[in-house]
Amino acid sequence: MLSPIKPLQFQLTEGQRKVLSTIRDQGAIARVKIAAITGFRTGTVTTICKELLSLQLIQETEKVKQARGQPAKPVSLSPYAAFSFGVAFHIARIELALSNFTGNIIDRISLDYDESQPAQTTIQAIADAAHKMINKHRLHNARILGMGVSMPGPYLNDGKHVRTIAPMKHWQDVDLAEAFAKQIDWPVWIDNDCKVAAVGEYYSGLWPDCKDLILIEIGHGIGGAAILDGKLHAGKHNNAGEIGVFFKQSDRPKPCLRELILELQQAGLDVTTLADIPDVDHPIVKSWIQTSAKTLMPPLLLTLSWFDPDCIIIGGSSPEKISQALIQEMNVEMQWNKDFDYPMAQLAPSRVGQHLSSYGASMYPIFQTLLI
Repeated sequence: MLSPIKPLQFQLTEGQRKVLSTIRDQGAIARVKIAAITGFRTGTVTTICKELLSLQLIQETEKVKQARGQPAKPVSLSPYAAFSFGVAFHIARIELALSNFTGNIIDRISLDYDESQPAQTTIQAIADAAHKMINKHRLHNARILGMGVSMPGPYLNDGKHVRTIAPMKHWQDVDLAEAFAKQIDWPVWIDNDCKVAAVGEYYSGLWPDCKDLILIEIGHGIGGAAILDGKLHAGKHNNAGEIGVFFKQSDRPKPCLRELILELQQAGLDVTTLADIPDVDHPIVKSWIQTSAKTLMPPLLLTLSWFDPDCIIIGGSSPEKISQALIQEMNVEMQWNKDFDYPMAQLAPSRVGQHLSSYGASMYPIFQTLLI
């Protein structure tokens, strides 16, 4: 991840972060229960909650009757305590999302763009779109935590550059943290698109019993990310999940949707974005699914055996119909049951859906501020 140059909107103490994280995980919760979960004394929790109330980060909700004593007043996150932006680079378009403090998306737009245009031009278009959203929702005096950016490609060791995809090759020489800081008014966190998607999927709340989640993204290229024991595994050089190198050893086409789009264009179809891809019954799409399933099967079995996760998300922000068709075509469970006597991890498309990347990116300023 490329960290922001601009300072955070506010600094929280370790105790404040821990209480906020507990409230976020549990929803509306009584102070006595926060104390039980965090291990803090009840008086300490009461003090911290007063501080968070004064910062307007939490709010008190309806009183709840207890078996004895006065009714308790649970606390919950205040939805309008702060806002954050999320940017996702898709094929030939950029998605910009605006989230509130509880992680609900309140607005989202899609910007068509030329991948070959200068990076500064693209970043300025993102900045202009963000300010239009602020004007639309009258957030001029609101607390903006920052912007998360989902960027395809691995990071170089200098902490400034991304070796991004071929159509955006001219971005590779750009100091991205500096470039975004010049045109964006708030702190900006930039991370690999696979990691951003995994964060969005995991923290969506749609996988309540899942602590170990693997995501395989098939959009710009092929990549992965892992949430292990509830934490993003970034690796020593922040490039854990760069599985694209594995597929360079194969003579088969890389199983990614950018390759499918090129194949469809070569056949004379007017296809530019993921939304333009025909149904899975189209001969070219059907053939691509069959070939890609064979290519994906070996590394998928290796991932299942190596990590033994709760679930593996196939496709990330790809269209659900394509992810589901790949899962059905691979039929991994049949192979798994030949070797193991316990259930295989669940394979599924994204539960967040096609907006996964921008949603995950919009979560970054929240979670980096809270240091979850």
